[in-house]
Amino acid sequence: MGKVVMFILLLSQLKAGAQFTESNNYPVKGQRVTVTDWGSRSLYILSDTYFAATKDSIIAQIGVKEFDEMEAKCSVAGWPEGFYIADQSDEEDKAFDQTLNKLKMYKIAAYTHIFNGKTFDRYVILRVPYEENKSWNPTLQWENNIYFMLKEKDVRPLN
Repeated sequence: MGKVVMFILLLSQLKAGAQFTESNNYPVKGQRVTVTDWGSRSLYILSDTYFAATKDSIIAQIGVKEFDEMEAKCSVAGWPEGFYIADQSDEEDKAFDQTLNKLKMYKIAAYTHIFNGKTFDRYVILRVPYEENKSWNPTLQWENNIYFMLKEKDVRPLN
């Protein structure tokens, strides 16, 4: 009996370890998604206190290590040049949004955003891993992951 319990424990630890290494050593693989409206994309996060009221909720979902990476790479400042192009026509924006939907993206967290005491919409955080997207646009490269924050209503799961 003891050997069976030990084997089950070992098997569960191996499985947990495999899950942990799936996405750049982060424990949450996430749900593959597509975006129906990129207009709610957070472009600029200018405040050091932007996540002050929501940090604990997000960390509970993705852990401290990924939160720290996400915080640094969830807006224009953390994206490689070419992920946001200003001053495009509506047609160019729409075409670029369709191109963004060719990325492999994973919803890793959902939360109600609170900032300066005000409650805003429900948002999701999407992880875009480089290794799964390096052929998306060969001229763009980034390290590990980049992140998008969008309104939850603008994101749909892929089957």
